[in-house]
Amino acid sequence: MRRFGIIVWFLFCCFTAWSQPAALKGVVVESNSKGEIEPIAGALVYWLGQTKPAVTDSLGVFYIPIVPNKNSLVVQAMGFKTDTILVNNKNTLRVMMISKRNFEDAIVSYERKSTEVSFIDPWKVTIMNEKELFKAACCNLSESFETNPSVDVAFNDALTGSKQIQMLGLAGQYTQMSVEQLPGIRGIASNYGLNYIPGTWINAIQVSKGTGSVVNGFESISGQINVELHKPTTAEKIYFNAYGSEGGRYEANLVLAQQPTKRFSHALFLHASTYSLRMDQNKDGYLDNPLGEQINALYRVLYDTKTGFVLNASVQYVKDKKWGGEFNYEEAKRFDTAMPLYGTLVDAEHLNGTLKMGYLFAGNKYRSMGLQLNANRQTFDNYFGKNIYHGTQNSTYANFIFQDKIGNPNHRYRIGLSSQTDNVSEHLFNKTHYHFHRNERVAGAFAEYTFTYMATFTAVLGSRIDHHNLFGWQYTPRLHLRYAPYSTTVIRAAAGKGWRTASLLAENMGSLISNRTWRFTQAFSANNAYGFGPEVAYNFGLNLNHEFKLNYRNGSIGVDYYHTYFDKQVVVDKDKNAQEISFYALDGKSYSRSLQIQLDYQPIRRFDLRFAYRWYEVITQYEQASRSVPMIAKHRWFLNLGYTTKSKWNFDLTSNWTGQKRLPITTANPTELRLNDNSTAFWLWNAQVTKSFKKYLSVYIGVENIFNFQQPNAILDGPNPFGNYFDASLIWGPIFGRMTYVGLRLKI
Repeated sequence: MRRFGIIVWFLFCCFTAWSQPAALKGVVVESNSKGEIEPIAGALVYWLGQTKPAVTDSLGVFYIPIVPNKNSLVVQAMGFKTDTILVNNKNTLRVMMISKRNFEDAIVSYERKSTEVSFIDPWKVTIMNEKELFKAACCNLSESFETNPSVDVAFNDALTGSKQIQMLGLAGQYTQMSVEQLPGIRGIASNYGLNYIPGTWINAIQVSKGTGSVVNGFESISGQINVELHKPTTAEKIYFNAYGSEGGRYEANLVLAQQPTKRFSHALFLHASTYSLRMDQNKDGYLDNPLGEQINALYRVLYDTKTGFVLNASVQYVKDKKWGGEFNYEEAKRFDTAMPLYGTLVDAEHLNGTLKMGYLFAGNKYRSMGLQLNANRQTFDNYFGKNIYHGTQNSTYANFIFQDKIGNPNHRYRIGLSSQTDNVSEHLFNKTHYHFHRNERVAGAFAEYTFTYMATFTAVLGSRIDHHNLFGWQYTPRLHLRYAPYSTTVIRAAAGKGWRTASLLAENMGSLISNRTWRFTQAFSANNAYGFGPEVAYNFGLNLNHEFKLNYRNGSIGVDYYHTYFDKQVVVDKDKNAQEISFYALDGKSYSRSLQIQLDYQPIRRFDLRFAYRWYEVITQYEQASRSVPMIAKHRWFLNLGYTTKSKWNFDLTSNWTGQKRLPITTANPTELRLNDNSTAFWLWNAQVTKSFKKYLSVYIGVENIFNFQQPNAILDGPNPFGNYFDASLIWGPIFGRMTYVGLRLKI
């Protein structure tokens, strides 16, 4: 920790020293039709014979390093005559540009990519827009990453249908999930919260790996996923989506947006879904998908005074209920002792409210301040056979941010204060009864400095200090570097710390669909989190993106490598005993290493190809030995092909190859109930065809799991669900086989 702080301080000193090079300062302006002087933004300024230009900011200001023996300065701006100026006094300069007259109109067209990576941001952020989301059904957030190779989605168990994401080979709880930069899926909702955001509501998804900005908190370790919903000012007045599948899943979504005045706009989001068909494709006696229904509503308002003040507020309510188990199980017969059947129930209720206020100071677009507020309540009343779980979490969040520049826009900063509270109450009735309650209060302050050198280099140095009522003071440093040696190439590096409180019961709820006994090495109390302190990890990453042209067609290649190591972690051990799940503090090394190579190319017009390879090494020190974490494939391949015809037919094909995964040790079980050491490798193929009629209506039909691959023996000792060896939590592949779906989207 001390070495990390020394390195960060050394780099900060270097950047501060570098921020004062010998440079020529100037401003590029024009005289408008009224004779008034106005700045020209985006003008290119460079020394004659040099190729790297400076770019003027919104005030027309530029800074360009002085080059020995160079005194001819070239200034270019669209719509103006190029000017070459002889510079003798190299202190300050004002350039008056002459407008071109009577030039011909030009039409510039640009086909927006479905997935974009900014070359300007210091963070590598992959933006998935609606065009990308429309490549698959994307009924909810958990199904929105099928065409993104950076995010894996895995089932938690064989019966509830719940999924969790994985990034950098780490479980979803190490990824910070947010909705429009406010806390989203966290705490006891981590296993089921992905179902609370319907895909039709989503305007874009921003995915970034590694630790993010300190402004957004301290919890990100493996990455951040931020969901942007449709805005009342830009959404269609009516957006309707309907979906149905042969698995008995039916959904309807409706977004209604209005802007009654120039300052006020609002939108209503509605969702209803049902799972109504009992199916058992693998003939194991259990439902492949649970039955149930969900209702989901969100209302949001936006008020913009047009004088710098903006207010954005929303409220959401979700009621989600799903039940499953043996094929003939019915919830009404749960207590029927004459013919006991194994059943599951997930009964969740979610209420969330947000308020964001921002103010942009007149005359200075770099100076602004904002206040973000969020309140959330999550409840669960679940049972899985004889295992009963009741959980409640009440959370609040506040974040105040002020930002401005120091002197010129090359030096910017953000400072602020934040507060996070979590009141969590959980009750688990297993073979042993656990009653747990924690009341967390975290108050923090943060500062972030951004240095920009022309369009070539950016450094972001951030740190925050937080006081946790249970864990004391926590310091979180983070550093992000960006270097663009060419306009088509960008290299980024990042290092930082993240920490979080583990919600062990909720995050491992899939293991309740077994008859394992839960073992905790630490005693619970009101003054700790399950007897353990915070989980603390450090993440280091390096990535490169390069755009190219081949046969006059655009393409890009990206390579990234991330290393995450845990200083403190709660180890979840299913190897120690096949009839137990043990939780204990890490004593040794625990780390993940991730490498990804991705190629995007358009070999012919309107035909997009995306290919990726991922390699993971995820190791944890268990009590018995140091082993790879189970259920994580070391090798993965990804392919996505998309073609659009002139007549608005869209064809999309996605393929995922998943390598072998280590399975938990079951050698203590009877011979016929033992698992292999590793799973088998498998392919998953999905396809969708969409036909668009003008800009208002599109219909689509798709097939998931085309070649009908299903995990064999997904439920261990299924015929004896109340026996010691029953386990439906060891899932490494799909449960449901081939599935066809149809749907339509209507926008007015």
